[in-house]
Amino acid sequence: MSRRLMPVLCLLSLLSFAVEAQDAEKGVWTGQGELGFTSTSGNTDSQNLNARLSLSRQIQQWKHGASIDVLQAKTDGIKSADSREFRWRSEYGFGEKSYAYGQARFQQDKFAGYDHVTSLVAGLGSRFVETERHLLDLSAGVGYRDTKDSEFGVTTNNAIVASDLAYQYRISDTATFDQTILLEAGEDNTYVQSDTALRARIYDKLSSKIGYQIKHNTDVTPSIKNTDRIVTVALVYDF
Repeated sequence: MSRRLMPVLCLLSLLSFAVEAQDAEKGVWTGQGELGFTSTSGNTDSQNLNARLSLSRQIQQWKHGASIDVLQAKTDGIKSADSREFRWRSEYGFGEKSYAYGQARFQQDKFAGYDHVTSLVAGLGSRFVETERHLLDLSAGVGYRDTKDSEFGVTTNNAIVASDLAYQYRISDTATFDQTILLEAGEDNTYVQSDTALRARIYDKLSSKIGYQIKHNTDVTPSIKNTDRIVTVALVYDF
């Protein structure tokens, strides 16, 4: 199966989950749809499209979440960014704030130097802070990563140590600040992704969002930069 079809299949899977019969004992899927587009013309012509769909569901001690992210950009008619990422995470709570988790991540980003990255991680986590205004969640685990280089087509497989940080500050009833950090460290490469976002509700379930993303790889080919920085502006709909 072509890997180009993977994001489409993932999206269809998420949509099928969303329309699943919402039995009270099975829990209810909730989620967010996000879409942003910017275009400039003049000395430089550029178009940027970013989209995201995320779903989550709580079933007693189980919590499941999935998301798919797409980013495409062109500058003067030349493609400058093209990435897709799918994540699945399941957590099982065994204490008031502690949990065990399993996580899968699939990413395509040829402009970052790799055709695809697939990682599987299992570990433990805890919600260290959970108040009306602040939420701080930390988790860490070990796993496996498969990476295919886009320039030479070389595939590497190795064990990784991974950690996730999620922080949310509720500024007001209509505004929130979010910060997440993902780290995957292995013998071949250490990958860090930071996502910072400021969100403000416009009306009912519709919000505006400004995001700043940093992606960093420690080991890349000479023709590839180690760090990518992306600014996005989007509308978000909760359902």
